[in-house]
Amino acid sequence: MTTQELERCDTADAVLAYARSQRAARDAAEVAMYEATCTWAAMHSTRDEAKAAVLPGTDMLITLAGPGAPKVSEFAVIEYGTALGMSADAAIRYVAHVVETRYRLPRLHTAVVAGRVPVWRARRIAEATLGLPLEAAAWVDHHLAGVAATCSYTVLGRLVEEALCRFDPETAEDKRAIAAEDRKLDIHLDTATTGGQCIEGTVDITGCLDLADALDLDNAVTREARNLALAGSDQPLDVRRSMALGILARAQTSLDLSGNDTDDEADDEAGEPAPRVPARQVVLNVHLTDTALASIDPTTLRSNDLSAGMHLARVEETRSFVGVDQVCEWLRVPDTHVTYRTITGSGSDPEAYEHPFRQVHRPARQHITADDIRGFASNPDLRPHPRRPIDLAEELTSDGYTPSERLAEQTRLRHPRCVFPHCTRRARRRTPDETHADLDHIETYDPGGPPGQTTSANLATLCRRHHRAKTHTPWTYRPAPTGFLWTSPHRYQYLVEPTGTTDLGQAPRPPTRPV
Repeated sequence: MTTQELERCDTADAVLAYARSQRAARDAAEVAMYEATCTWAAMHSTRDEAKAAVLPGTDMLITLAGPGAPKVSEFAVIEYGTALGMSADAAIRYVAHVVETRYRLPRLHTAVVAGRVPVWRARRIAEATLGLPLEAAAWVDHHLAGVAATCSYTVLGRLVEEALCRFDPETAEDKRAIAAEDRKLDIHLDTATTGGQCIEGTVDITGCLDLADALDLDNAVTREARNLALAGSDQPLDVRRSMALGILARAQTSLDLSGNDTDDEADDEAGEPAPRVPARQVVLNVHLTDTALASIDPTTLRSNDLSAGMHLARVEETRSFVGVDQVCEWLRVPDTHVTYRTITGSGSDPEAYEHPFRQVHRPARQHITADDIRGFASNPDLRPHPRRPIDLAEELTSDGYTPSERLAEQTRLRHPRCVFPHCTRRARRRTPDETHADLDHIETYDPGGPPGQTTSANLATLCRRHHRAKTHTPWTYRPAPTGFLWTSPHRYQYLVEPTGTTDLGQAPRPPTRPV
């Protein structure tokens, strides 16, 4: 929206002057919010350890900054961040930077309030000093006093490292020892949804290897890439090298070097290596539209139809989507075990089956088409899946407080993320060491009440932090036609919908009756 002041700018000089004034107003607003955060944190903080001791699960005073800074109420930070449109993690990080600057970097704090150092630069410095002892942070603050507004991140990093070596040599030595042994290999599954790679179905791999191991891996990848070329592959060298790494991985998983065909726990405790898993053990929860299953060409649909375009399948583990042809490409790998399970949002209850390709009398590398995927349900070799498919529109009920496994899975599929304002935490865990989000009763469960309080309509997903905030503070919420309407302890209301959170402002106080 163009302001009237900007519309009156009819020359280049006038536009530049307007832009400069808006930048100054923005910087002043950031400083004002920084000072407001300092005040809010001071209102909800303490240095007394006795006051910080509370019952488990309730509000607690948490350590956000380094030694010497006060502790701050966790639930106060949650409400403050929600009012600013931040997630809980972003709010904790922001308040931590402000508290670090205010109480451990006094010279930097003075420069920020005076407008000599931008707030964003002060936050970068505070992030770097969070792990330093109090004396080391003061030393960094002293040396940055005159150059905080212009110093580079490289200079800041060197200064922090020097402060750590000067005032905490034991930690510095441990850090160097860990860095010397920091060999790792990271497979970045999250890159399947970033950088425009969502539909390509590719991920990035980074690692730090021992030199000898790196040379052996390079020789093995080069050899397999050469074999692919000899086998007739016309892909570029880089593509063949990436394919070669997958070939090496499948060859290793299919080769059992343990000599043990059992999963005896005693053998594991005795130090015996675990048996290898099959070459590719994949379970695909494929969400396909009725249009895709009916073999309708999506390009023939109306442009305003939400089903128009490519037939897409979503990969739950990486939150990415791929085309049906990409799924077919994955299924071409021999001995792949596929579980076909439908998840619908209608009242139908289709059957679910699993299909072991290795038991079907077909050539090992026969091309699998999208029609093959659609024809799984009519194949005579299919076996019923042990778990029934989920209908998201079905109303399920559990008599007790704890929902049944089927009701819990339906709730996490209906609400795939925490329904608290601005929260983006996933409801379903992605790795075995993670936990699912909590299932919260929207209307508080009454142990002495009638059965049937645990229903599909009365359950929603909340991450543990926001579940605690809802349970132990005046946060309340109720279903709305398009989502959930939340009310904060200070009567600010937020409408949480699948598309995001809308700030509705402060609700009016209820009228009071005259005495």
